[in-house]
Amino acid sequence: MSFNDGRNYPPDTVFSTEALLKITPEDVCRWMNFRAFGEPYPGEAAKPVCARSSTLAYAKKAISCFVPRVAVQWDPIRKEGNPTRSELVNKVIKTVKRFEVRRQGVQSAARRPIEYEEFVNLLTLVRAAQGKGALKYVVSSVLTLQWHMITRIDDMMQLKFESFSPNVQHPRSLLCQLRWSKNISEERDAPEQILLGSLDPPVCVLLNLAVHVEMTTAGNSSYVFGSPQDGDRVVRRFLQDMFGDEAFHKLKDGNLGTHSLRKGAATYATRSGLPKDYINRRGRWRTQKSIVDVYIDNAQPYPDAVAATVLTGPLGPCFYVIKEGMKRVSDDLLVNQISSVIKQKMGRDLARELGVVLLWASLVPDGTFNYELLPPPLNQRVVTAYRDAGGNVSVNPVKRVPVQVTGEGAQLQLIELHEANDISSTAPAEHRCAQNASGRQHDERDLSSENRHAA
Repeated sequence: MSFNDGRNYPPDTVFSTEALLKITPEDVCRWMNFRAFGEPYPGEAAKPVCARSSTLAYAKKAISCFVPRVAVQWDPIRKEGNPTRSELVNKVIKTVKRFEVRRQGVQSAARRPIEYEEFVNLLTLVRAAQGKGALKYVVSSVLTLQWHMITRIDDMMQLKFESFSPNVQHPRSLLCQLRWSKNISEERDAPEQILLGSLDPPVCVLLNLAVHVEMTTAGNSSYVFGSPQDGDRVVRRFLQDMFGDEAFHKLKDGNLGTHSLRKGAATYATRSGLPKDYINRRGRWRTQKSIVDVYIDNAQPYPDAVAATVLTGPLGPCFYVIKEGMKRVSDDLLVNQISSVIKQKMGRDLARELGVVLLWASLVPDGTFNYELLPPPLNQRVVTAYRDAGGNVSVNPVKRVPVQVTGEGAQLQLIELHEANDISSTAPAEHRCAQNASGRQHDERDLSSENRHAA
């Protein structure tokens, strides 16, 4: 309105319906041209060097919210309707897009997807950060869970402890329910999703979550990652410091930010051969719905688990399993001594599962990984608790067992590969696990097995 009337209005000005009805598509186009080209009537040689098409598209939606006939297509004959819903306005945006393709517009400030190698490099730098205190454990957990769930940083800050639950059908894995995702508008859009451990410790969501909760959540907040109001800003500032660190090696040009994690996870899953439908489900993106979807349970464990498997990294998923005969590893040790804070925040069942993870990490021989699995105080506390319980600290009572995902739709089987690949914590990385690349590969193995039995 300020552009049309040639005068400035205070931000709290309320315009009459009559004044808003006078706005035409031509007025909107002149304003958009001024925003993009710097002049309301750009000539043939003009270039959109002031604003991008995405800025104009957002402005189009913003203006549309205030016009009286918001849902009515613009009628060029009767000169009424929503002026932003017209061919003239769309043509301006398309013109600016064409200049952007030719590199004649404003350079994009969008964040590119982070590469997997960059992601691992970032996690290593975060955990090695000096002078950050417990914050580095918070950020490590945020990043690994954000990657594993293909979600936004804003959604992570709204995550509560009650969002996690034990997986009754598949113990040694957890369930998480994200209710604040951008595209969630009803309860059916927020299914429970599986969390799997990884054979690559830096990206293991269970290990990072256990360390964070046990080390940094002794307060009374019900939110997993602290204040939902400013927690995302803290993480963003931390990440910008890491991205600017000389030790962080960018593999390609482009801006990186918190949204790079969601883009990176989706891109990595696609490159690994995961079908788009599986990625849509894992990332909770809005999809076309039909009537039958109302009657079918929206929880599809198999596609979700296949996506989670891919996102555990090239080494694949694993279960943390207590070795046979380890009688010193009791529920009391795991729940009340190793993961007492987790018990207080998340309950006894989750404390037991995550306690096994912490016990494994505390007894991994020094130098096995070029990565500090546990903070020294937590590591010492767990080792002392196990020793006091009569355990032999020279032998790790927990092993990591690779997992293979099979099934279809709502049917899911998580098969522990004990005989095929009995992994010790000191085995070379290249011998640990073959990557479960996609759901199609699992289906092909199942089909070939059925054919052999039929033969």
